[in-house]
Amino acid sequence: MLQLVTVADPEPGPGQVRVEMRAASVVPADWKLRAGHLTQLFPIAFPKIPGRDGAGVVSKLGPGVDYTMIGTRVGVVAQHSEPGTYAQVIVRDRESIVPLPHNIGFDHGAALMHAGVCAWICLVETVELRPGMHVLVHGGAGAIGGLAVQLACHLGAHVAATCRALNIDYVRSLGADEVIAYDRDDFTRTARDFDVVLDLVGGSIHDRSYAVLKRGGHMVCLIAAPFENRGERFGVRVTTPRIHDSRNVLDAVAELAARGVLRPQICARMALAEAAEAHRRLEANAVTRGRIVLEIPPVASRA
Repeated sequence: MLQLVTVADPEPGPGQVRVEMRAASVVPADWKLRAGHLTQLFPIAFPKIPGRDGAGVVSKLGPGVDYTMIGTRVGVVAQHSEPGTYAQVIVRDRESIVPLPHNIGFDHGAALMHAGVCAWICLVETVELRPGMHVLVHGGAGAIGGLAVQLACHLGAHVAATCRALNIDYVRSLGADEVIAYDRDDFTRTARDFDVVLDLVGGSIHDRSYAVLKRGGHMVCLIAAPFENRGERFGVRVTTPRIHDSRNVLDAVAELAARGVLRPQICARMALAEAAEAHRRLEANAVTRGRIVLEIPPVASRA
């Protein structure tokens, strides 16, 4: 159960800062963790504040902090096993915050952080995507998929993406060269000889994707519906990368956003008190574009 409660403000220790949050994104793993589906991957203790990422303002420095200043706008990441971003304040360290670009507001900053990190790790670190490669992104309208489409285009790849029919124009606007409506067309009939498939869906989509990869191609998967690894049978590599939130990745994602290469997408803005409704929408598969962002009231507005 999600409940809105008041707790004591956390105090930053040595090397840490306190951030007053202004926005937090709602990621699919948030509701799955709450529902108990991910306990083997992410052991948690209750009470637990959810939230994988967000954005806010540095409001207090712990002893020895020289890497930021009070008043700096920052993007924030937190591991699922830690106190999360659905809160007015959070304590973080140097490796888990990054200055927000001047052209990015708090809401788009929240939508950028985790999704951008996932796209970067999949396509840059794992695949080492190069100009001229052909990549298929499953779930191209989603938060990670949309940023992956933009990143792959920036890297010079030929980009195809699948999405619902109602999102075809939307995904095309993100830069995709080809868009396939998975609820209307069979992508295996029109898509062939890809160097890379980024599978953000899993299940039957994963199973059918082997047929569209070149021999020697690479299937990169994030946590989604369960699948069977049949890479050896089809002569392809299958990788599920670890999402590590290293500071160099956060810096790279923020720099691309500052240049306008990565444009995070928001499907809805909701109040922090509506977090349970945001979870219900994700659980019902009612979110098909970008992120839901929770807007967080300033600390001074607490009753």
